[in-house]
Order: sequence, then structure tokens, then C-alpha cells
Amino acid sequence: FAPRSPDRLVEVARLCAELGVAHLVNNAYGLQCTKIAALLSEAARVGRLDAFVQSTDKNFMVPVGGAVVASASEAFIDRVSTTYAGRASGSPVLDVLITLLGWGRQGYRALLKERKLLFEVFRTKLSELASRHGERVLLIPDNRISLAMTLDTIAETKPGPTFLGSMLFSRCCSGNRIVTGRGEKEVGGIRFRGYGAHCDTYPHAYLNVA
Repeated sequence: FAPRSPDRLVEVARLCAELGVAHLVNNAYGLQCTKIAALLSEAARVGRLDAFVQSTDKNFMVPVGGAVVASASEAFIDRVSTTYAGRASGSPVLDVLITLLGWGRQGYRALLKERKLLFEVFRTKLSELASRHGERVLLIPDNRISLAMTLDTIAETKPGPTFLGSMLFSRCCSGNRIVTGRGEKEVGGIRFRGYGAHCDTYPHAYLNVA
């Protein structure tokens, strides 16, 4: 999520190969982004990248519930395939199969191209909206998946930025997230300040959209 950018996958892959450390990438939205796909390919070529996992709903427009585990190593995928999935439903596999058959290769590539074009339209329209309300869209050139708009004008007001999130939710607007930068959460005995903002003291409250 913006304002984060993709990790430095190639450098991390080289370190993992040098130190003998397993390297698993959470590629949740990344399959639809050609830039991230290129980073994954390069990381697997020059270093160690054991596997990368992506959500089917975020990349193939199917219901939530499935994931694709991918690797440059056929042996690794064979080992994963032998893992017993218990009583997990086969619906996600069927959903993706039907969707891909419906799209075909050309249809899928056309959707990837369309997404790239619409991302620029989305950024332009969101910037115009932000400007009208005294806010701005944060500039994150390496993030081609999500955008972040500051909420500085309502950060100190009552009921505050999270009320905007509730308004969007009640109007069935999905794919957004409000980050105040002020929350704290304890996970495994470790306290995280600014929870959700990826750093302790991020200077803006913001709205994520993807």
C-alpha cells in the first residue's frame, strides 16, 4: 500500500543467496503489474527467490478465497503440491480456470494494458479531488498499484479521518483504507507505534486507494 514502494527484491535475493536464507515474497497485488513481475524475474535470475504468492481475487477478478503459489523451481512447486490442503474448497481453482478460459491470452493482456492506462486516469482524477479539498496525492513513482491522498485538513477534527472511512464503507466503496498514523498495537509482545503507516511517525493521515 502507498506510500510504500515494492521492496528491493533483487538486492534482497542476492543477500538471501549469499547467506542461505529462504526468500518468500508476498506479491498480493503484484501479478497485474509488469514492473513488479520484472523485478521478480530478475530476483530469481540473480539471487534466491524460493516462491512468491499472489491473491486470486486481486489479480484475476474472482471472489476472495484463493491464492497462487509460484516459483522458478519446479521442484519447490512439486513439494508444495504434495501438501495436504485438508477440506479446503476447490471453488477458487474453478473460479480462476473459468475466468482465464473466458479471457484467453489476448483478453488477459488487454486487461493488463487497460489497468495501466486507468491507473494514470485514477491518479489524475484523485489529484483533482484532493486539490479541491486542500489535500494532495503523495508522489510515489515506484508504486503502480495503489495511491495515497493526505487527510491533513480533517486530521485534527472531530470525528476525524476514520469517520470518512466509515462513510465510504456504508456507501459500498471498497478498496480504500484510512491510516491515521496514531494507532498503536502490540503483536507478539512488540508494540508498534503508528500502526498501519509502516513507520512510527509518518507526518500525514491519509487515504489509501487501489
